[in-house]
Amino acid sequence: MGMPVNAAPVPASANIDLNCEASWNELYTSLRVLARYLVYAFRVSLWHGQEEDMIEDIVQETALRLIERARKAERGEAAHVYSLKRMMTVIAQNYCKDLRRRDCKLFHFPEQDDAAEALTGMQEQTHALDTVIERMYQEWILVTVARKIANFPKKQREAILIDLADHMSFDEHPTPLQKAFLKVGIHLEQYRIPPPVDRRERSRYLSLRTLAYKRVTHLNIQE
Repeated sequence: MGMPVNAAPVPASANIDLNCEASWNELYTSLRVLARYLVYAFRVSLWHGQEEDMIEDIVQETALRLIERARKAERGEAAHVYSLKRMMTVIAQNYCKDLRRRDCKLFHFPEQDDAAEALTGMQEQTHALDTVIERMYQEWILVTVARKIANFPKKQREAILIDLADHMSFDEHPTPLQKAFLKVGIHLEQYRIPPPVDRRERSRYLSLRTLAYKRVTHLNIQE
């Protein structure tokens, strides 16, 4: 069962307004996907057959901790939360690790050789999980930037897209940046247009490109 939107007020200064149903639903959907990945990635024996219950536990506990952390930031009792999505990822990952440590203690510890092998495997799995979560966060940033560029003034948007397309290859597999733009309906390959050769038009193009990149450097991706 999802958490009621109107039961979880958070400060307006947070990067996602959880009082807004659409914003909360977006965050909640991402949280559920993350929780599902964590549960199945850790593969704790005690969780077998109980995966959905574990996912729900992680989702609800993470949401509660996230709201509490945002409230503390609003009251000045904690540092400002610059990205609720990033904070959500850290909370969910740490909580899932705590659950794993707790439930693994319910089993007899293996023999010394097996224990060393199990510990190594767990460390490798944790490192792989950290890598995946970091990649998820980076992909979110790219999609956020792509969405904001899509809303640039038409001429500036075209100038920066032409420049981006001019500096990348278009192989069989799209790059992370190309995928990000595809998610917002922009096919960078369609902007493989030679820059203007006319002196006046080229000067105008370069000015628009410069303005567009300046807008990028001042983007607040947390909004």
